[in-house]
Amino acid sequence: MKSGLLRSISWFWLVTCFWSAGAAWAAAPVTLGILAFRAKADTLARWQPTADYLAAKTGRTFVIEAMNYPELEAAVGQHRIDFILTNPSHYVMLTRRNALSSPLATLIELDNGLPLTQFGGVIFTRAERKDIASLNDLRGKTVAFPDIGSLGGYQMQAAELLHAGLSPSHDINPMMTGMPHDKAVYAVLEGRADAGFVRTGVLESLAQSGRIEPGRIVVLNRQPTPGFPFMLSTRLFPEWPFAAMPQTDERLAQEVAKALFSLRADHPAARVGRYHGWAIPTDYEPVRAMLQELRLPPYDQAPAFTWNDVLDKHWLGIALGGVAGLAIVVLSFMLAVRQRQLRGHESRRSEERRQLLAALGEGIYGVDPEGRCTFVNPTALAMLGYDPEELLGLDQHALIHHHRPDGRAYPHGQCPIYQTLHDGQVRRLDEWFFRKDGTGFPVEMTVAPMNHADMRTGAVVVFHDIRERKRLEAELQALATTDPLTGLPNRRHFLARLEQEKDRLQRHNEPPATLLMLDLDHFKLVNDSHGHAAGDAVLRRFADLLGKRLRKTDLVGRLGGEEFAILLFATHPAGAREFAEGLREQVAAEAIVFGDTRLGVTVSIGMTQLLPDDASADAALARADAALYRAKENGRNRVETFRL
Repeated sequence: MKSGLLRSISWFWLVTCFWSAGAAWAAAPVTLGILAFRAKADTLARWQPTADYLAAKTGRTFVIEAMNYPELEAAVGQHRIDFILTNPSHYVMLTRRNALSSPLATLIELDNGLPLTQFGGVIFTRAERKDIASLNDLRGKTVAFPDIGSLGGYQMQAAELLHAGLSPSHDINPMMTGMPHDKAVYAVLEGRADAGFVRTGVLESLAQSGRIEPGRIVVLNRQPTPGFPFMLSTRLFPEWPFAAMPQTDERLAQEVAKALFSLRADHPAARVGRYHGWAIPTDYEPVRAMLQELRLPPYDQAPAFTWNDVLDKHWLGIALGGVAGLAIVVLSFMLAVRQRQLRGHESRRSEERRQLLAALGEGIYGVDPEGRCTFVNPTALAMLGYDPEELLGLDQHALIHHHRPDGRAYPHGQCPIYQTLHDGQVRRLDEWFFRKDGTGFPVEMTVAPMNHADMRTGAVVVFHDIRERKRLEAELQALATTDPLTGLPNRRHFLARLEQEKDRLQRHNEPPATLLMLDLDHFKLVNDSHGHAAGDAVLRRFADLLGKRLRKTDLVGRLGGEEFAILLFATHPAGAREFAEGLREQVAAEAIVFGDTRLGVTVSIGMTQLLPDDASADAALARADAALYRAKENGRNRVETFRL
């Protein structure tokens, strides 16, 4: 009886501890460290609504800490923050030093009102400086820039100088002005510097606000980048990454990523934060390669080793290695004497290896130089649905790796396992395996060669099922490209497709496309009179109607609120107008039933052609928007075509 009481007390204590730990985790605030390149108060005001949004989505308290470079680096090193938002080169440095995780998302910056996931650098001088016309003319000149740690304000331009044969550290006279970038512009205009570096969009912003005269500035090394709206002197690099710290809970990181991708451009957090949303993480490898080329932190020092350093740092290992070497000599002699006895132990060691393979949670199998299976562990058999005798001695590629996911044949020569057997290289990649019943599943696979006495004896394959990871990636992709209410492409995805179609028209002589912008008339009255649930029902019904009337080749998207856009491929204005009038009449004729209420709505439509000589898709969008505005002014429930 006493032992039963003790067991009950123990269980109660364990449950209490776990409950307390869970409550403490839920109550612990989540800290987001943000690099402050302007006043910290401005940074806090800009990002606090985003912290409030993440708190509402995750049920956790989010605390913003605005920090400069040294403060943010110290906070990361001391594990005092859970997430970080900083510039790409700073992120690369922290990743090198503190093993940060891959970014959860890339910021879509609103640069002069335009949504961009990339930015670049600008190299400029005063228009009257006729002696400075190229990068080589900067040799010996004084160049103003905000900070060496600024990716867009120094590092991109320094890389361009290096490619042009100039040393950024020796061939120019640097003048570091400090943040913001405006200071570098004024240093050049006031004659304190010959040239300057700033990030893209700064010159346009200063000109638009009337703080500089555009004619006084000339940009060097201009880059022709179709679709990019600002003056540019360098290649483009990804915008700021949002990343989780290594110690951050993985479930929380997933919730934060979902929340970021769900954030709409018209949400208050995005408006106050002056950004458009968040995109699936961009590749930051070009940033790392550029820092390494420039020998900037964390690649600014190459370690130098001497024999004294080796002895100082590794004397224990050397001593142990010497002892181990001596021990190996002694043991080799003993093994030669006891060779007959050790043969009996070999079978026991083989059994131990078999048990080890059986205990591993990943699928493992080996192949000989011809690709025939030599061993396989139980986990692999369970995932593939085979018995051992159905795999051993047979060509594994023909059994489990014979086709690609889309049904195309997978030649032996392209199989990474056969490639490793040929060149001895280790390969890590995502692949597709087939079970015995013919069903397939995605795997993450590592292939390593097996060698003996300089001879390739085969390869070993380690794999695990990544269906859940692929499902999550697809879910995040959908969140980033789809409007959650209507299921239509969201604004960002529609504009990207529109830009692609504009580029295609420029390359090929094909029939034109027509762009329509649609706005439900007096939609605010529906929300005010019947509630937002009724408004949502109207938007979903309207989206369904658009889907039924459009061809499979056409594109439709929800731009925000009650505003939609349609791209009719290979459609001349007459056909497009006939389609628009028919759609307008159908919307006006069909009432939408919400509960016991019948809601009648109408739609105004503006239309224009997508022209091959449009500088960007935004130009066509602006024309369609102007036509839509005229339809609203002329009484609504009508179709207007843009006319010059």
